[in-house]
This record gives sequence, C-alpha cells and structure tokens, in this order.
Amino acid sequence: MLFPKLATAFVATVALAACSSSDRSSSPPAPPPEPPVEAPTFEANITRTEYGVPHIVADTWGGLGYGHGYVFAEDNYCMLITEIIRASGQSLEFFGEAGGSEGTDFIFSLVNNNADGQLEERYLSQQPEHILELVEGYAAGYNRYLRETGVENLPETDPNCRGQDWVREITAIDLWKYFRRIQLQGSTDQGIVRDAILAATGPSDTAPTVAPAPVSLEALRAAFASEDVGSNAIALGRDATQTGAGMLLGNPHQPWYGVGSWYQVHLTIPGEYDAMGAALKGFPKIAIGFNKDVAWTHTVSVANRFTLFELTLNPDNPLQYEVDGEFKDIVPETVTIAVREADGSMSEREHTFYRWEYGLIVNLASTAAAIDPAFAALFDGWPTARGTVYAVRDANLDNLRGIEMWVDIGQSTTVAELYDALGVIGNPLFHTLAADRNGDAFYGEVSSIPNVTEAKMQDCVTGVNTVVRALTNNAIVALDGNRSECQWGEDADAPEGSGVFGASSLPSFFTADYAANSNDSYWLSNPMMPLEGFPTTMGFVGHEGQQQNLRTQINHAMVAERLAGTDGFDASPGFTLTSLQQLMYDNRVWGAELVLDDVLSVCETLPADTDLAASACGVLADWDRRANLDSRGMQVFTEFWKALTAGGSAFGNAFSDETFWLVDFDPASPLTTPRDIDLSVPANGERVIAALTSAVEALQSAGVALDAPWGEVQVLPKNGVDIGIHGGSGSAGVFGAISAGLDEGGYRNIRSGNSYVQTVTFDESDCPVADAIITTSQSINPASPHYADQSELYSRKEWVRMPFCEDDVAAASLGEPQTISE
Repeated sequence: MLFPKLATAFVATVALAACSSSDRSSSPPAPPPEPPVEAPTFEANITRTEYGVPHIVADTWGGLGYGHGYVFAEDNYCMLITEIIRASGQSLEFFGEAGGSEGTDFIFSLVNNNADGQLEERYLSQQPEHILELVEGYAAGYNRYLRETGVENLPETDPNCRGQDWVREITAIDLWKYFRRIQLQGSTDQGIVRDAILAATGPSDTAPTVAPAPVSLEALRAAFASEDVGSNAIALGRDATQTGAGMLLGNPHQPWYGVGSWYQVHLTIPGEYDAMGAALKGFPKIAIGFNKDVAWTHTVSVANRFTLFELTLNPDNPLQYEVDGEFKDIVPETVTIAVREADGSMSEREHTFYRWEYGLIVNLASTAAAIDPAFAALFDGWPTARGTVYAVRDANLDNLRGIEMWVDIGQSTTVAELYDALGVIGNPLFHTLAADRNGDAFYGEVSSIPNVTEAKMQDCVTGVNTVVRALTNNAIVALDGNRSECQWGEDADAPEGSGVFGASSLPSFFTADYAANSNDSYWLSNPMMPLEGFPTTMGFVGHEGQQQNLRTQINHAMVAERLAGTDGFDASPGFTLTSLQQLMYDNRVWGAELVLDDVLSVCETLPADTDLAASACGVLADWDRRANLDSRGMQVFTEFWKALTAGGSAFGNAFSDETFWLVDFDPASPLTTPRDIDLSVPANGERVIAALTSAVEALQSAGVALDAPWGEVQVLPKNGVDIGIHGGSGSAGVFGAISAGLDEGGYRNIRSGNSYVQTVTFDESDCPVADAIITTSQSINPASPHYADQSELYSRKEWVRMPFCEDDVAAASLGEPQTISE
C-alpha cells in the first residue's frame, strides 16, 4: 500500500499527464511515470567481525531492532521462540508434560493475558515511541530470518524447533511478554513464590490444582541466596589506575543456556546511540557494555523484591479483608490452559487465582514448614487459625521500564548521566557499577525495591511474622495488611504508584577510588567508605554488620593487593587493563587460603583407619590452590568444601559456625573474618576428616581421579570435544565462579558462571579499549563456526578485542557488510 503522501503525489502526476496529452500541438506525451517506491519500514546495515560479533547500524530505532533481531535469529532462533511459548503460558499446549510446566503456564496465562489488549493499555501505552519501534523492529527482523529459512530448514540446535508445528512469526507483544517474565525471575516467577500462589485455593476444602512440593532448605537457599546466579564487578576511578582513566571489569555469572544467557552485539544509530557489549538473549538493547565514554556492568542483588501482607478476613465473607475498619473484596479469576496429552489429543485445565488490591493471595504452609515444621499449621488454610490469609505484592509485576532505562544508559557520556538514567527504576534486581573516561567510578543499588523502611518493619511486622522475619534474616517480610499505613511508601522520585524506593533513597556513591561488588549488599562496595543506615529490604544477604561471602572477601583482597603493587602482576601500584585481566583469570580459591593449612594439620594426625581421607590429604598437599586447567586437586577441595559447609543458612552467607572458627566473624573486620579452624575443639578435626572422606567417596562414585588435571574434570562438551573450563565453585571462594554439579566423569554440565566477561578502559582516542569474551560462544548451532570458538579462547585465557570505531570494525570484518530492509 502506498504511503498517503506518495499516493497523493502519484495521483497529481497522473492528472497532469492527462491534461498535457489533450494538447494536440505539443510534443508527444512523455511516458507514464514510474510508480513511486515505498521507503522501507525497517533497514539495517550488518557487519560481522571476528568470532561472529554483529555490528548493526541503522538510521531509526525500528531499523536498529530489525538488524539485531535478524542476526540474533541467525545464531539462536530456537532459544527465543521456545521461551516466548513459555512466557505465553503455552508450554503444555506445545511441549506436553515432558517439556512443559503446569505451574508456569497458569501463572503466565494470568499475568501475561492480553486477550482484550490489557498489555497495550496498561504497559505499552507508557513506553516512549522509540522503545516501541525498537521492539517492533526486533520482532520483524527475527521473523525475516524465519521466512528466509523456513521451519523445515532451521538448524538443529538445543533447544530444537526444526519442523515443529508451534514455530510461528512473533509479534512485539510476544517479546514484551518474554521481557515481563524475565523481570519476575526474582519474585513471582521464583519457584517458592509461584508455588505459594498456586497453593492458595480459596475458602474451601478442595485440594490445590497444583500440589506444592515440600520445600527443602536447598530450595530456600536457591531462592534467596543462590550461588548459581551471581556476578563480580570492579569499577576503577582515576586514583586506582595507572593511566588516570576509568576502568571496569564486568563478570556476570549468568546462566550459560536459555533465559538469562548472553549475546554479543554492537548497536549504532549515528549521532544518537552507539553501544557495544552483551544483550540478554532476546532483548533488543545492550545490558552490560560500553560506549565511547562510559562502561557499565551489573551484579545480582539479593534485596527484597516482594513482601507479604497478612490480611484479616471478614468472618461473614471469606472473600473480603479488612483495611482501616472497612472491607475490600478478594476477586477470583479463573484461567484455562491447553494441554497436549501423550497421545497427541488436547485437553484443558483450569486454576482459580485470588486477587487482592496489590496482587495475589498465597498459601505459605510449605515454605513455613521448611523454616520450622511447627509453622506449617500456622500458615495453612483459608482462613488460617488467626482468621487471616497472606498476600504478596511484587515490586516488578508492573515494571516494564527496563528497556528504556538500558537504552538511556547506553547514551550516557558520564557516570553522572548513567545515574540519572537509572532513576526510572527499571532495573529489576541488580547492583550497577560503572566507570568513565574522565576517571570517575560509580556504584549504586538503584533497583526496584519495596518502599519499606526499617521503622515501618518495626511497626508493621507483628505476631508470628516477627519470628519468621528473624529466622529468615529479613528475607521473608510479612506486613500488617489491616492498616493502610503499613502499605509500601511513595517517594517523590519513584515511578508513580509503584511503591518502590526512588533513586535518592537508595545506596550509591561516586568515587575516584574504586567500587566492587560480588553479590553481597551495598554495605562494603568500598570498605573505606561503607554505606550505612539503610533498611534490610535493600539487601538482606551480607547486610550492614553481617558476614560477607568469600567472593566479596577475595574481590577486595585482590584489589587491595593490586593498589599496593604486591600481587606479582606488575611492580607499579594501580591497575592497567593487563593486570585487571590477570586478576580476573588468577583463579585463587579463597576457601583454601582460609582453611587448607589447618586441614593439612589435621591430615598429619589421621587415625590409621582413614584411608579415604588420607588419599584426599595427599592430593591437597600437592595442589597449587588454584582452579586452573593444570591444577590437580581442585575437585577434591570442591567436594570437601561442599561437605564441610552443608546445612548452612538458606538466607545468608552460610558458613558462620562460631564453634568451627578460631577467629569468629567481627563486624569491625568484615573482610578478614571468620578465619582459621579452631583445632582445639576435637569435633572440628572430626568434621574435617568426615568432609575429606565424603569428597573422596563422591569423586570415586563419579569415576573422577583425585589428582586429574582440572581441565580434564570440568569441561564444556562441544561437537565431541571436551573444552577445559577454568574457574570453580563460587561458594568455595573462586572469584571466577563456575556452577556445575558433579556428574559421571566430572563437572560436565555447567549451569552458569563466568559468562560474558569484559574489561574496558579509555585512552586519548574516541575509541574505548575493550577486551571481552563470551564463554559459551555466540551461536547455539553446532554447525556454526561461532559455536565453540570463544569457548576455546576462554579455555586458553585469551580475549577478543572489541572493535568499536568504524575503521576498527572494517579491519576486523569477516566479509562484506549486508544491508537488509523491508
């Protein structure tokens, strides 16, 4: 169809031609004009450089998204369409019981329902036009790849969607549903929260549609203090670098596959936006990266993203609750999902949710039982024994501000401008660290956190809820729902109606020194300038005055050694890009530095009947205390530490047993305590021997030699080749954390860890100096040359220089640029 202006011009031209042809004395009529050609709706120029990194240049936001969606589909098509199906609540419909999830289908059929345009009306109407265009373009580019390739010709990948009847073109709304699911990973889509929502069955004795599984301490730890999703970051100001320019290490420990994994890309609209780095797969913007003047990164924050409310029910109507002496309704809402049965037939299932003013009703019986079995009866039933029910309010349920925020971050020219960009509070669950070419560094926990002050918790957490709060280290906060003053507060600089803290209330600082974070709270992001006086809602793990995790300890220790020039990397104090990279790949094991000398002392006193423990001792005595490929014994220490620390806190940094440590944790020395084993306590020696024995038994059962090189034990299998992966357990204090369980033959099924790693600084040119690596490589297609190439580089501790300026991109190009449009 012609655009209106072009159509008008065409009609006018034809009319003029008709008039001139009626003049017999004139020259022969000119040939009819060519029909005007429509300008493309989307157009992008694509250049691939070494290791498959795409550089997209476009004149419009829609074109930028179009190019990005297209190249992403070339490398990862099946990953995104699979996750869009899940975010739409259709996994059982298309994947059946084997690949689907009833619980997530019910939840996302509810929260992502768009049958009557709810998402457009409530969320998309608030998005800036250029963000809508960016997402529209991404969907169009992704669809173009499908049309060109065809469902039957899609590459066979994991996940695999070749030839599947559920593969279809997507819409921008599909992408927004996917974004929304990612935003809820730390709250409504967290396993125990999801199960608690589904367990609320209304005021009847009927069993829940989805019977909640008993919650274990391991599940609680995974939900509240998981080592699997973390990160390290170091932002260096002018006083910490040898050049005086800012410098940044970004080291997110994200999943290696699927949701939350990374894709490298460079996105440019000349004169308007120019950012490079990594996007979460399926997202149209740079999440961690750099531009000409600023580099930024994030670490996962364990702050509260939701709170509970205890609501007193109307004794005459169990679907009403009382607030300030008046009753409000609890509204049932039933959703229906389709299910593909084993024989291929389709059936339907229903579940009824119950809404209160700010979210959904929950049943906490299973979670309460995991905290203390005696609690289960106190939190079960509709109503509970106290005539109440519990409800959840989620700070990210209505938060779709992140795309705008990250685009604004990418346009920042200083860390001060980056802080302003964070002010929309679109960040769902991350600390932010950044550095700029002027030599300024920044740290901020500027994210979506319920506006619940310490004073409000003191006033509004009552009765049995005070016990739960104490036992969970403030992770589970249940407020009094009977009083309106106990609802979340409102900051003037927070998004209207969000109930979250505004940026001015959240912990942050600018510095010429340094900032570092490894997933503890904001407290010691620079130990020389601690952030204090903030509520526990802003970070209950490693909160003010609490024990810090081992990666936090080694992070600050390594920075201090480099600033003093005592780490052996460089005789001169202060950082260079090279020494920052050496720090990243040094693979020290802080847990071993804390206890191994004492463990070896225990080994010298082993009883004669402890052959298994003795074999572990021999290996550990010769181990280099590193998680390098040629380190022999890392597997023994990994399993030893796992056994030694088993049963620790599910709501904090686990290993704080005061009977074990010779020097207990001291809030005045939080980065050097606790330490050393108290060997004067006989039980501690016995505990060490038992953990050594357990480690050997586990490794022997898996068929792993105790002294095999680590690079043969922890591997990433790619096309029949085992790529050795250095780094190791974050809980054992390895800075370069890799999360993998022990399987037959070794650690062969890596879940997460070092994923996209970047080191960035600036010189006198306009081109940032950036080296990076994506550990899993760019493509999930085994036939792609970029399926394993960067994984092999990572294994060798190498880096990819990231070409940013136009000449550098051209020099690193893998071929001629490609222009696509439609």
